[in-house]
Amino acid sequence: MNKQPRTVHEVVDLTGITARTLHYYDQIGLFKPSIVTEAKYRLYTESDLCRLQEILFFREVGFSLKEIKQLLASPDYNRQEVLKKHICILEAQRDRINALIKLVEAEIRGGSTLSFEAFSNSKIARLQTQFREEMIERWGNTDSFREYEETFSTQARKLQNEQLDAFYSFAQELFERLALYEDCSPGCMEVQQIVKEWQQYISEHFYNCDKQMLINLGNLYVTDKRFSNFINRNGSGDLAAFLNEAISILCNNPNAI
Repeated sequence: MNKQPRTVHEVVDLTGITARTLHYYDQIGLFKPSIVTEAKYRLYTESDLCRLQEILFFREVGFSLKEIKQLLASPDYNRQEVLKKHICILEAQRDRINALIKLVEAEIRGGSTLSFEAFSNSKIARLQTQFREEMIERWGNTDSFREYEETFSTQARKLQNEQLDAFYSFAQELFERLALYEDCSPGCMEVQQIVKEWQQYISEHFYNCDKQMLINLGNLYVTDKRFSNFINRNGSGDLAAFLNEAISILCNNPNAI
């Protein structure tokens, strides 16, 4: 690895993470550069990049940014143990891909045996859940984790495990993208596009989310603590209120979908 500190642009090129995301990680205290020059340039050392790699490991498993920050700040955090746990998940992902490759190769050779076992993601999901629970129990706040797990519990009972995993993954990714624009106007183009994505996702996977339904959801996000806590865990401020305001702007726009 390059021993010289890397600039923001070099880290962007190396990792594929946007400069805005790096700035946001810095802002919330999750990932700060070791060096800030007099000209305010941020430089990242090899040790910094190792921490970023750890953050990405946790993101891969589904932890929120706030959870990752909490875990990495624990005085008892054991990096080697976490990496070993992550290998188990990566090996399960590799085995699934290998099984799919063999299935496709068999089809190419003219095989006619129907098999759907290779498509299952259940082993990976089980390992990810086990990993999350172990990490939170050892180094995190168990109460906050339980609160997170109980969020949307009524809807969750109606979904299959893989459907639920997909829902949580999409919601977390969307709300973390939204958090990148917390210092912008809720009416800006980027924020409004994210709200439209959320509206479309709900309509496609749950029920028709017209303007009135979206307004009702926005109000629920700020009045129901379960929703507020789930959304706010992905930002640095009151992201639920920010989302509600963005929804209001979208729904009061006569040209909006």
